[in-house]
Amino acid sequence: MIGNPMRISGLASGLDIDAMVDKLMQAERKPLDKMKQDRQKLEWRRDDYRDINKRLDELSKITLDMRLQSTYLTKKTSSSDDSKVTATASGNIGNAAYTLSGVNLATSAHNESTERIADKDFDPNKSLSEMRDKFQPPLDPKGSISFKITTYDQEGKPVEKAFDFDQSTSLNHILKEINRSNLGINAFYDHSTGKVSFTRTDTGNMNENGPEMAFSGDFLTDTLKLDSSKEAGGKDASFILNGLQTTRHSNSFTVNGVTFNLKNNMTNNETVTITVENDTDAVYQKITDYINKYNEVMNTINEKISEVPNRDYPPLTDNQKKEMKDDEIKLWENKAKSGMLHNDSILSSLLAKMRTAFYSPVTGVDSKADQLAKIGITASNDYKDNGKLIIDPDKLKQAIADDPQGVMALFTKNGDDFHSKGIAKRLDDDIKEAMNQIKQKAGNAAMVDSRFLLGQRLEHLNDRIKAFQNHLNDVENQYYKQFNVMEQAIDRANQQAAFIQNQFGGGA
Repeated sequence: MIGNPMRISGLASGLDIDAMVDKLMQAERKPLDKMKQDRQKLEWRRDDYRDINKRLDELSKITLDMRLQSTYLTKKTSSSDDSKVTATASGNIGNAAYTLSGVNLATSAHNESTERIADKDFDPNKSLSEMRDKFQPPLDPKGSISFKITTYDQEGKPVEKAFDFDQSTSLNHILKEINRSNLGINAFYDHSTGKVSFTRTDTGNMNENGPEMAFSGDFLTDTLKLDSSKEAGGKDASFILNGLQTTRHSNSFTVNGVTFNLKNNMTNNETVTITVENDTDAVYQKITDYINKYNEVMNTINEKISEVPNRDYPPLTDNQKKEMKDDEIKLWENKAKSGMLHNDSILSSLLAKMRTAFYSPVTGVDSKADQLAKIGITASNDYKDNGKLIIDPDKLKQAIADDPQGVMALFTKNGDDFHSKGIAKRLDDDIKEAMNQIKQKAGNAAMVDSRFLLGQRLEHLNDRIKAFQNHLNDVENQYYKQFNVMEQAIDRANQQAAFIQNQFGGGA
């Protein structure tokens, strides 16, 4: 310690001064131990609040999903032959059925070199200058590697791009740059045939008046031997949908919110039926997951506010921890942490509001499903469950199937007051209010202590602890100073006694 006096450990008196001072300081440290225990309780309480807020946040995120109409308007599709046609549907469409026949799949435009462009030992990864003589005919050393390619987009508008390279680059690099462009081309060199292949990445006939890939420049036409007139053009998909003969560029297309995926050709006599209907199981699962999460959070809060503080197990002092094993410390602290949120007013109020939000009818709903009990969700009759919600699977699934709009309104309805708001909207308001109150009291990991109530109390305690530690330092120094004075007095007395003894002994 800074400023400590010289400490003499009982040389004159024969006493264990350090042990005596330690005993004296144990009594002096009791107020400090009490302050540290109070600080520990505050930290445990803060952490319990934050854990509750974390769980409320998880429930809040699910609650947000339960406020969205898309959660309840989930659709499922079925195909009479998945090998020929599949489909998916968005949630905001009605139930429907579609028939498809006479399917001819869309294809992509393709072109390739009219003949081998290089010797068999040609390496497309080496520079053009290194491979110059491998080309058929050899590449002109002064030849320009400049060319232009034109393709067409979905609307039939031309897309043009010019390229310029020197002969230090490789063929594969050039083809890679073409693939990376906005031309919609997949190009590669085939070592076996010695040819270059160009294929449109999109299916369909994008240019009714000519080729979909037009090549300009000697490198493309003479060196890579590409001829636009030799193109195998892309074809649109053609099919009969609900009796209407029609076409699309792609094998995947959307009609009335239903996306169809054509997978195989079909004759006019082959028919595939696509059915779109409400996905009762998906909605049931979302509501079930929501209720389960609600029950989980309610149970956690109930346990915390009903947990009684265990006054027989105060927080351990530093000296107590030194005398205990790690597992003993853990067991002790588990008991010492109990009751940190006993009868907490914020949480007790939240529980009451959450129960009211779920149990109260929703006014203005154009449906019989104006409260949870009517769709098969009721509170447990066992008082030990503390209001746990119980689901009747059959009744809930039936309600979703019979009245999907009513079930949706029960959770999502907007209103000007509590009674006209849907359950999810009510709960969202209650959760946000409680989370804000808890944040003001216990903060979060990103907030400094001075910005929330418990943090301010912790700061005050830390200041008191620091001041008291300085006080203990002064007290300890004073004890040592007093014992040093005693040692010096005993040492002088011993010296005098020895002197007198020597004098008497000398006179004899």
